[in-house]
Amino acid sequence: MDDIRRTTITFSGILTREEFDEALAATGWFRHLRWLIVVAAATMAVLSLKPSADGGPINAGLLMLSLVYGALGVFLPPMLAGRMFRADQATGEKQAVIDDAGCVVSRGPKELMRVPWRSMYRCHETERVYVVTGRLGWKVGLLMEPKRLLTKTSETELVGVLLEAGVPRSKSKRTHGR
Repeated sequence: MDDIRRTTITFSGILTREEFDEALAATGWFRHLRWLIVVAAATMAVLSLKPSADGGPINAGLLMLSLVYGALGVFLPPMLAGRMFRADQATGEKQAVIDDAGCVVSRGPKELMRVPWRSMYRCHETERVYVVTGRLGWKVGLLMEPKRLLTKTSETELVGVLLEAGVPRSKSKRTHGR
């Protein structure tokens, strides 16, 4: 494993919308958000239908708020994904370096993100991308690495081996292992 970690892989490019959506689906971030919103909406709906202690009518305001939450559960995740994608595209082409220290993402001379191996806690592999989740201080981050930017077949396989050596694989059925 030490020999593998001494390897350095460098690539640059821009994510496509399909790769971005596939990476988000593999991590399940918005799936969890959607379920949280749906549970909150259902709880508010049940509480609004409970009559008051003196036999009063249902709470129409709380029932309306539960409908708003239900609509948010449907529309908010795709809207957030679109905003995240546009923000990523606005920064332009990025360069990434994967080596024994971890991953470094930069744009020109400016370093955008440095993620050491110890900060990465889950790796997802799909047909088109490698996705690594990790912590950067208080923030949770996603590192998306499109396979199409790895120009040689051996690079794609090597990135998989590097990530496997340093980061636990996802056991999710949504990711398609090699």
